[in-house]
Amino acid sequence: MNEKSSTKEIVSSAAEMFAEDAGAGLENVTPEDLIIPQLKIAQKTSKEVDANDGSYLPGIQVGDIMNNITGEVYRSDKGIIVVPIAYKRVFLEFKPREAGGGFIALHENPGILSETTRTKGLDLLANGNYIQTTANHYVLLVEDGKAVPVMIAMSSTQLKKSRRWLANMTSIRKTTKDGMSYTPPSYSHLYQLTTVPEKNDKGSWYGWKIDLLSEVEEVALYNQAKAFAATVNEPQLTEPEDVPF
Repeated sequence: MNEKSSTKEIVSSAAEMFAEDAGAGLENVTPEDLIIPQLKIAQKTSKEVDANDGSYLPGIQVGDIMNNITGEVYRSDKGIIVVPIAYKRVFLEFKPREAGGGFIALHENPGILSETTRTKGLDLLANGNYIQTTANHYVLLVEDGKAVPVMIAMSSTQLKKSRRWLANMTSIRKTTKDGMSYTPPSYSHLYQLTTVPEKNDKGSWYGWKIDLLSEVEEVALYNQAKAFAATVNEPQLTEPEDVPF
């Protein structure tokens, strides 16, 4: 037996053993134990575009879409294709950068906003921290025949995009065989997300552009989306957006 054939047998044997013990050691892992990757837009202030930062992603350009866990990058003009699964609005408490910065707490009750004062575009608490209203969109990222759960967080100027996307989803109507009109589930349609330059009197940045593509036609994709929707129970910790305004 030569060395090459021996190596093939070892690899084959290992694969068989792995298959026999599929899932072992992960029996107690639930969806709540997993971090859902977040897709973010690379801005001029993002550390991923700074070649001198340890988080730099080679080849990335401002406006590109990036995965905060895998480091994968998607070009701004081509964008991504997603199936929207679920939506949750949360209220993230942060310490201002001049005070050291950093995440403090996640609030689910919008009543926290009643404890803030709007100052220079920020919802400030009495303790000096600020609240960032964030729209979390849980989606399946469809790419190369695969669909992967990810999250897209929209805040600041992108909240309008979130509301418009939700309005588009709820405006879709279907009719049953009996003539009854209904709104299909959010995961019944595919959307393309690209990015576009935006600006106001405070500065410039890149924001989301969301376009309806088509209905979901693959049964397997629809079933995966439905199964993912059933697991979205707890709000995920969200990285603050780099959109400055």
